[in-house]
Amino acid sequence: MMCDNLIIKIINVIVFGITAYYTFAASANGMMVAMYWMAGGMLFDAIVDLIWHFIPNKKDCTK
Repeated sequence: MMCDNLIIKIINVIVFGITAYYTFAASANGMMVAMYWMAGGMLFDAIVDLIWHFIPNKKDCTK
């Protein structure tokens, strides 16, 4: 993941919270919704990480 982007981390917590809700509190159809949320959250995270990689003058995570 990116260095310390708090907004993205909060969005990920919300998305995975919705995933957990649909996984444990819903019926069989809810499991499909949870899988869609999980796939969407992972895709969103990957796209943001890719964009973050190409932004010039970004903070270095290794320091």
